[in-house]
Amino acid sequence: MNKFGNWRKYVRLNVEEFVEEWVGWEPLISLIGHAKNERNKAFLATLFLTGGRVTEVLSLRKENFEIREFEGLIVVRGMRLLKRYRKVGEIEENGKKKWITEKLVKTRKPFPILLNEPLTHILLDWLDKVKTLLFPSPYNPGRPLTRFWAYKLIRKIDSTISENLREKLGLNKPFTINGERVSDRIHLWPHWFRSQRACQLVSDYGFQLHDLIDWFSWEHVETAMRYSKRGWRGLAQKMKVAVQH
Repeated sequence: MNKFGNWRKYVRLNVEEFVEEWVGWEPLISLIGHAKNERNKAFLATLFLTGGRVTEVLSLRKENFEIREFEGLIVVRGMRLLKRYRKVGEIEENGKKKWITEKLVKTRKPFPILLNEPLTHILLDWLDKVKTLLFPSPYNPGRPLTRFWAYKLIRKIDSTISENLREKLGLNKPFTINGERVSDRIHLWPHWFRSQRACQLVSDYGFQLHDLIDWFSWEHVETAMRYSKRGWRGLAQKMKVAVQH
């Protein structure tokens, strides 16, 4: 509630403002260790490794993953892309034109995940245990867990993070909107994992903007610029300075 006793309007955290750089594997592994069971750890690991949106990750199936041990990687094929719309018409409302759109369901181009990355073993162990859907609902057979379940999990984990780990994850900064302090610190949110993956691909593998566009199947270079950050450590590394996370 705000100072007037009214519920504050929901405001979405954005990666452009609240993610500065790749936090490093150690803090990320510690964060995922806060999940209580194997399924929850697998979900968070998959959320990061694929860089997908929550609904896209929840809709993944075992058949989407091709394990190529000889080459040391997993090829992810046919992962759904849900945030796509097509204009099908327009209407006039209160003297203003509005588009009528329909949601498109497309798929990402195949992309690789390295087998030797620190979180891949969690995904592989989980793939051995599932038959079809990676994250099936225990209440609705044949359906995946819901976005509400995922958001609730992420917020619950956020509440267990120590101040030291929160600082390493970049979650210790105040949450302000237009100069007004909403809270003393930001909380963990789903797109944080997506942006961290983009930052990690830039930091560890030297991905350029066109590489990120291919890997995530993004349509616009602005999206790649918004999600991927080098931060001061990455810039120092480009200047041949050895820095630690």
